[in-house]
Amino acid sequence: MNFTKHNQAVLDLDSSDPAVRVKALRFIKNNIIGNKTKKDLYIGLNVIPKLVTFFIETEGVDPEVQIQAAIVLGSFAYGGEENVTEIVKHEAVKPLLECISSKNDPRLIEAAARALKAIYKCPTANKNDIFQGYHLQDLITLLDPDALKPKTDREKIASVHTAELAATIIARCCDTNEQQIQIAQAGAFPKLVNLLTCGFSKAQEAALDALAYLCRENSDFGKEIVKTKSETNEDPVKIMLNLIRDKSPTMRLISAKCLTHLCRAKAIDEYLNDITLAVLPTLVKLLDEKGPVREEAPHVLAYLIRDNEELQKAACDSEAVSKLAEFVTHISDQNSSYYDPLGDGDKLKENALMALAAISSLTDEGRKLVVDAKIIPHIVAAMSHRSYGVRAAACQCTRSLSRSVHILRTNLVDAGIATPLFKLLSDESTDVQTMACATLCNIVLEFSPMRKQIMEQGGIEKLVKLVHSPDNTLRLNAIWALKNLVYHAESEVKYRVMEVLTYQTMEKLIEDPELDVQEKALNLLRNLACPKPEDIEEVFNGLTESRLMNIIESKLCCSWSEEIIKQILFVINNIATGNENHKKTIMSRTNILTHIKNYMSHQNPDIRVAAVWCLINLTWMEDKHSSSQLRVRELRQFGFEDIVKNMANDENLDVREKVKMALVQFSQA
Repeated sequence: MNFTKHNQAVLDLDSSDPAVRVKALRFIKNNIIGNKTKKDLYIGLNVIPKLVTFFIETEGVDPEVQIQAAIVLGSFAYGGEENVTEIVKHEAVKPLLECISSKNDPRLIEAAARALKAIYKCPTANKNDIFQGYHLQDLITLLDPDALKPKTDREKIASVHTAELAATIIARCCDTNEQQIQIAQAGAFPKLVNLLTCGFSKAQEAALDALAYLCRENSDFGKEIVKTKSETNEDPVKIMLNLIRDKSPTMRLISAKCLTHLCRAKAIDEYLNDITLAVLPTLVKLLDEKGPVREEAPHVLAYLIRDNEELQKAACDSEAVSKLAEFVTHISDQNSSYYDPLGDGDKLKENALMALAAISSLTDEGRKLVVDAKIIPHIVAAMSHRSYGVRAAACQCTRSLSRSVHILRTNLVDAGIATPLFKLLSDESTDVQTMACATLCNIVLEFSPMRKQIMEQGGIEKLVKLVHSPDNTLRLNAIWALKNLVYHAESEVKYRVMEVLTYQTMEKLIEDPELDVQEKALNLLRNLACPKPEDIEEVFNGLTESRLMNIIESKLCCSWSEEIIKQILFVINNIATGNENHKKTIMSRTNILTHIKNYMSHQNPDIRVAAVWCLINLTWMEDKHSSSQLRVRELRQFGFEDIVKNMANDENLDVREKVKMALVQFSQA
């Protein structure tokens, strides 16, 4: 390689002659486009800070210099995450954002927007700058092709292309709810809906993508988009349903994606028939395409049918399982591009596994189809795949299948799933560890033959280690697995778990900053204190009677979380099933009794049921011991009998049944 001419080009950027600068920039541009080696060379020659100065020191800078510099920066950004890191490090983003003002040369706006599009494609790129000052409003303005006042046909096409770039940037800056709100408040919805009718497919696709991300997991914005008509009074959902029949596979995919996000946001419930008969079949047919379309189609399909039993049944009735299974079985780890030279085989395999996990998550029919496709050995193999996304997806698939007791006790055991799954608890990826923990929640339940195997391999020690993780979800899943492990377990298993975890750590988890972790820690406590008096006594000894009652009282008094209230009531309930001393301990705490009584009128029927259960067990009499009679009299004086009498006509059947039991207890005293 002749380094002299490249060095000279970089030196020429310092020339005071604009023509020399432009010539050097065009030379660099022509050399680096599509050439990673040349990009690395120029980055090594420290060209990026020189490019940035053309936007900062604007006085006397020729507009053509800025245009060419923006194009070169964009080309560098398309070179991957490392290049984007260099661009961001040299603070190029803010100057590029300054360029997208509609008062600038349209060619500069387009070049800067293209560079920003490439930068924001990188998941690690900081999006904060776009929400500072007037940059977001400038971007929203560009969504209107008329904002640049095009006169000729060429200018009109260029302005639509700029609108497309602006929509793509917006789609990549909707990572958080706060970002969604700021973009919506800046007036994005009407302009994006108008862009759907512009007649230029790429701009329409970009608008659909932006709308999809703006309503992702956001019901309010989903409904707002649905209500937003175009300037020609067209309904956005009907536009999307029309575009889903477009000849372009990419258009069909992105239309399906946008409708999927609206569906998940509960914004188009009246269109459920169209979702079932148009969107879902479209996604299944797109599995026959090549390249990026086929890669993303399973991902969208998985998101569409997740948590929806009816749509999962519809997917079972299609050819989805057989097509997805084919991807899993035919894409080898050694040559992932052989199956589809135009695409990323690893990504396709990951998304196919996620779609299969979704199809089999709620229905036995879906699980049976996955098992019949004979891919369980391939799922096991995928747990050792080089891609962390594939490993996590294999765990998710196993988790769905393990919801069937039959499959858990036969197919998964026969496939030897326990050992590779256990190894993933030590995976280098936190995402994989988290998903492996979530899967173990089913594997360690009492009916699982793999429970003992996991324990023998050091499962308790590993889960306890993960309980201390700073990652909230990983910590949650680890404590979840432990509470499942002790559910209906022998006393020896409970003792072993707490020997490793310690009661001190459990106390800390009960006060964890994350409410979900608190709830699962209380559930662990509930499972420990059940079903034998010896188990309850072990908890009393582990925490001490005083500390245990203080924890119960504190959670009853101070928690607004219904799940936490429910769990702490069941802790009380389990203790109340114990011996006379255990019942007496609860009876001695007036504050606890007061809260149980108050929760008997709670709006949540599950909490009312739990509170009445506490009363039933506190009044339970194996025989006519004076202590039992005494408890009943004390509780009657406390007003419990009058309250349960008033609950006899409760609107909830389960509550009414428990009330009958409680009244029988009082009548026998």
